[in-house]
Amino acid sequence: MKIIQRNFQFIEPLLPLESIQSIIVHHTSREHMSAEECHEFHQKERGWSGIGYNYFIEKNGSIIEGRGQHVGAHAYGYNRTSIGICMTGDFDKEIPTTEQWSSLFWLSSFMLKLYHLQPDRVLGHRELEGVQKSCPGRLIEMDEVRKQLMEYMQ
Repeated sequence: MKIIQRNFQFIEPLLPLESIQSIIVHHTSREHMSAEECHEFHQKERGWSGIGYNYFIEKNGSIIEGRGQHVGAHAYGYNRTSIGICMTGDFDKEIPTTEQWSSLFWLSSFMLKLYHLQPDRVLGHRELEGVQKSCPGRLIEMDEVRKQLMEYMQ
């Protein structure tokens, strides 16, 4: 697998990540949204510098670099010390495609090894303190994701 670079234009300069402590999994909560549409939405609707996620996984499994190894805008209070991975889809209503699962496991495994972390440091957005959303969706069982990720890494 590979990470596709789209060279998004950000409004403000991006800052380098600090000591990475976790990977945070998200969904767009929209059935169809491309990385480009997400970038535009975050700029025009949210007023952010650009796409808030470090990496974005399309329905076909393509992994798009968002902010890459720079501070994200995906989880308040955690952006400087986490990698945000978003999969397009509304996982309150549907499950990720097989290709998305494969890409999520590959990318998460790569990041865990890069930052010397264990699979228990892969968190759903909803698992963070103070988060009231269902993100990454009610149909995503994070304990099962961590279990499968551990098996994938072995």
